[in-house]
Amino acid sequence: MKKILQSVGPAIVVAAVVLGPGSITTSTKVGATFGYDVLWVLLVILILLIGLASLAAWLGATMTQSLCGELNTRLGKWAGGIIGIAAFVIVAGFQSSNNMAVVAGLEPMFGREFSTAGIIATLAVTNGIIIAILYLAKDLYQYIEKLMKIFVGLMIIAFIVNFFWAKPSIPDAAAGLIPDFRPFGDKLQLLTLMGLIGTTFSVVGAFYQGYLVREKGWTVNDLGAGRRDSIIGMCVLVGVTAIIMMTSAAVFAGKTDAAELGNAGAISAQLEPLFGAKAKYIFCFGFLAGAFSSFLVNAMIGGHVFSDGMGRGGKLQSKFSQHSTTAALLVGMVIGILALTTDFDRTTTIVIAQAATVIGGPAVVAALLYLGLQQRKAAEHKTPMWMLVIAGVSLIVSLSVATRTVLKLTGVL
Repeated sequence: MKKILQSVGPAIVVAAVVLGPGSITTSTKVGATFGYDVLWVLLVILILLIGLASLAAWLGATMTQSLCGELNTRLGKWAGGIIGIAAFVIVAGFQSSNNMAVVAGLEPMFGREFSTAGIIATLAVTNGIIIAILYLAKDLYQYIEKLMKIFVGLMIIAFIVNFFWAKPSIPDAAAGLIPDFRPFGDKLQLLTLMGLIGTTFSVVGAFYQGYLVREKGWTVNDLGAGRRDSIIGMCVLVGVTAIIMMTSAAVFAGKTDAAELGNAGAISAQLEPLFGAKAKYIFCFGFLAGAFSSFLVNAMIGGHVFSDGMGRGGKLQSKFSQHSTTAALLVGMVIGILALTTDFDRTTTIVIAQAATVIGGPAVVAALLYLGLQQRKAAEHKTPMWMLVIAGVSLIVSLSVATRTVLKLTGVL
């Protein structure tokens, strides 16, 4: 076990950023809405994520340059620029949710709402610590990898404790792994389900795997380690999501309106009558671990990929990458503070981020598929066909998610 933990890393960092407050809240709502019936969707997402993360890791280890660097060389700077700008806008737009999640996770643990000064101080200190780590850590990747393993471990412990308290039905969960398309017939339920796909099927996170393997120093000699790392990391990501969903199915399905489960405070309040006061603290503890783990890596993805896409440096600790990551953190903090302390409407920010997702999601998968096909032509270390097939299916799925977002933004859905 110690050897396995030492050998994995990049995919655990990806899992840490995807297992953020949005994913935790959405999977809770899905469990409350559908029970165990859509667990099979997570199985599909797992297969797609393993394929994409494995492809990104393969390309990161076998190609001469970073992913956006390869795109810029082969297609022109516009190609890497699109990916970099989309990644930064998506991250900066939704970083405010991570700031709000920190407050939402802390308030139930303290038993009171924070004052305006308390909110500002909490978020300023949190972001200040993250920025200090960003600039002062000598080997930032190794530091982040160790930190994310701790946060993911805390999440696993917290949510497994609630899982055993809830005592979900294993036979019903097993039946939920059999595909059932009936939930797609109801518009409201379809939106909830697509929200799960949108928060869990993180193509930008999978894309970033190609950068993380380079930061770890993996080369063509580590291709086996890259595949193993991708499989373990994505299984952890989807496994924790499934645990949260099954816990919610056992506790909330048919008993609680999913609309009432909007944040950590609301969810923990619903758990307390069933499991006692300790459940509230345990859930909020896991929720905070998700918020903090997503906090730095989410901004780091935006800053790092943006820097590389703009041709300003493909290394994590390049100055432009650090400055861009700091900008994403500060944008998220300011929007989060305004949303929590004033009547500031985040709708415009969310619309911009969703619009970037519409372009960025399919573009990221298309970029991976393109680079994978190019590496397939190489004399050695050809891209495995199974990775390309999964990338093709993922492109169709990402286009479907993008279409759903467009329809939602235009008011059709």
